[in-house]
Amino acid sequence: MKKMMAGLCLVWLCLSQGTAQGAEDCIKTMNQGSATVKLGLYEQSCMSMSWSGGVITSDVTYNCCGPSATIRINANDWEKLRTGGKLDGFRYQKADIGSNGSYTLYFRKVVGTEITNIAPEDFFK
Repeated sequence: MKKMMAGLCLVWLCLSQGTAQGAEDCIKTMNQGSATVKLGLYEQSCMSMSWSGGVITSDVTYNCCGPSATIRINANDWEKLRTGGKLDGFRYQKADIGSNGSYTLYFRKVVGTEITNIAPEDFFK
Protein backbone atom coordinates (compact mmCIF):
# COMPACT_ATOMS: atom_id res chain seq x y z
CA MET A 1 0.00 0.00 0.00
CA LYS A 2 2.84 2.40 0.84
CA LYS A 3 4.54 1.65 -2.47
CA MET A 4 1.30 2.31 -4.33
CA MET A 5 0.80 5.66 -2.56
CA ALA A 6 4.40 6.64 -3.27
CA GLY A 7 3.88 5.71 -6.93
CA LEU A 8 0.70 7.76 -7.15
CA CYS A 9 2.46 10.75 -5.57
CA LEU A 10 5.28 10.40 -8.10
CA VAL A 11 2.80 10.26 -11.00
CA TRP A 12 1.00 13.33 -9.63
CA LEU A 13 4.29 15.24 -9.36
CA CYS A 14 5.23 14.32 -12.92
CA LEU A 15 1.82 15.32 -14.28
CA SER A 16 1.80 18.59 -12.34
CA GLN A 17 4.99 19.78 -14.03
CA GLY A 18 4.36 22.06 -16.99
CA THR A 19 0.58 21.69 -17.03
CA ALA A 20 -0.31 25.35 -16.51
CA GLN A 21 -2.33 26.78 -19.36
CA GLY A 22 -0.55 30.10 -19.94
CA ALA A 23 -1.50 31.41 -16.51
CA GLU A 24 -0.44 34.95 -15.69
CA ASP A 25 1.81 33.78 -12.85
CA CYS A 26 3.85 31.78 -15.37
CA ILE A 27 4.59 34.75 -17.61
CA LYS A 28 7.45 36.80 -16.23
CA THR A 29 9.17 39.97 -17.47
CA MET A 30 12.76 40.49 -16.38
CA ASN A 31 15.25 43.25 -17.10
CA GLN A 32 18.56 41.82 -18.26
CA GLY A 33 21.62 42.81 -20.22
CA SER A 34 20.94 43.20 -23.93
CA ALA A 35 23.94 41.08 -24.88
CA THR A 36 22.39 38.03 -23.19
CA VAL A 37 18.87 38.30 -24.66
CA LYS A 38 19.48 36.43 -27.91
CA LEU A 39 21.61 33.82 -26.17
CA GLY A 40 18.64 33.24 -23.85
CA LEU A 41 16.59 32.06 -26.83
CA TYR A 42 18.70 28.93 -26.87
CA GLU A 43 19.81 28.50 -23.27
CA GLN A 44 16.89 29.50 -21.03
CA SER A 45 14.65 26.77 -19.69
CA CYS A 46 11.73 29.22 -20.02
CA MET A 47 10.50 30.08 -23.50
CA SER A 48 11.30 33.64 -24.64
CA MET A 49 8.14 35.45 -25.76
CA SER A 50 9.43 38.94 -26.57
CA TRP A 51 11.95 41.58 -25.59
CA SER A 52 12.43 45.33 -25.86
CA GLY A 53 15.22 46.65 -28.04
CA GLY A 54 17.29 48.36 -25.37
CA VAL A 55 20.97 49.10 -26.01
CA ILE A 56 22.26 48.29 -22.51
CA THR A 57 19.34 46.42 -20.93
CA SER A 58 16.17 44.87 -22.29
CA ASP A 59 12.89 43.81 -20.73
CA VAL A 60 12.48 40.16 -21.66
CA THR A 61 9.16 38.34 -21.29
CA TYR A 62 9.35 34.61 -20.60
CA ASN A 63 6.67 31.92 -20.47
CA CYS A 64 7.73 29.61 -17.63
CA CYS A 65 4.55 27.46 -17.57
CA GLY A 66 6.62 24.42 -18.44
CA PRO A 67 10.08 23.36 -19.52
CA SER A 68 11.26 23.81 -23.08
CA ALA A 69 14.30 22.53 -24.95
CA THR A 70 16.29 23.73 -27.93
CA ILE A 71 16.87 21.28 -30.77
CA ARG A 72 18.19 21.55 -34.29
CA ILE A 73 16.87 19.27 -36.98
CA ASN A 74 17.85 18.64 -40.56
CA ALA A 75 15.29 20.36 -42.83
CA ASN A 76 14.86 17.27 -45.01
CA ASP A 77 14.17 15.10 -41.95
CA TRP A 78 11.72 17.72 -40.65
CA GLU A 79 9.78 17.68 -43.93
CA LYS A 80 9.65 13.87 -43.99
CA LEU A 81 8.26 13.80 -40.45
CA ARG A 82 5.83 16.67 -41.06
CA THR A 83 4.41 15.37 -44.35
CA GLY A 84 4.19 11.89 -42.84
CA GLY A 85 1.95 13.27 -40.06
CA LYS A 86 4.47 12.32 -37.37
CA LEU A 87 4.60 15.84 -35.84
CA ASP A 88 0.86 16.34 -35.25
CA GLY A 89 0.43 18.49 -32.12
CA PHE A 90 4.10 19.50 -32.00
CA ARG A 91 4.57 23.10 -30.79
CA TYR A 92 7.73 25.01 -31.50
CA GLN A 93 9.30 28.43 -31.64
CA LYS A 94 11.15 29.60 -34.71
CA ALA A 95 13.57 32.53 -34.62
CA ASP A 96 14.28 34.14 -37.99
CA ILE A 97 17.21 36.53 -38.33
CA GLY A 98 16.62 39.38 -40.79
CA SER A 99 19.25 40.87 -43.09
CA ASN A 100 19.70 43.76 -40.64
CA GLY A 101 20.34 41.35 -37.73
CA SER A 102 16.92 41.74 -36.14
CA TYR A 103 15.12 38.69 -34.76
CA THR A 104 11.50 37.76 -35.42
CA LEU A 105 9.96 35.08 -33.21
CA TYR A 106 7.26 32.78 -34.55
CA PHE A 107 5.23 30.45 -32.36
CA ARG A 108 3.83 27.50 -34.25
CA LYS A 109 1.92 24.27 -33.91
CA VAL A 110 1.68 21.39 -36.37
CA VAL A 111 -1.94 20.38 -36.96
CA GLY A 112 -2.02 17.19 -39.01
CA THR A 113 0.56 18.03 -41.65
CA GLU A 114 -0.06 21.80 -41.70
CA ILE A 115 1.83 24.43 -39.71
CA THR A 116 -0.26 27.10 -37.97
CA ASN A 117 0.81 30.18 -36.04
CA ILE A 118 -0.22 30.37 -32.38
CA ALA A 119 -0.05 33.08 -29.73
CA PRO A 120 2.99 32.91 -27.43
CA GLU A 121 0.62 32.50 -24.47
CA ASP A 122 -0.74 29.30 -26.06
CA PHE A 123 2.66 27.58 -26.35
CA PHE A 124 2.00 25.26 -23.38
CA LYS A 125 -1.72 24.68 -24.05
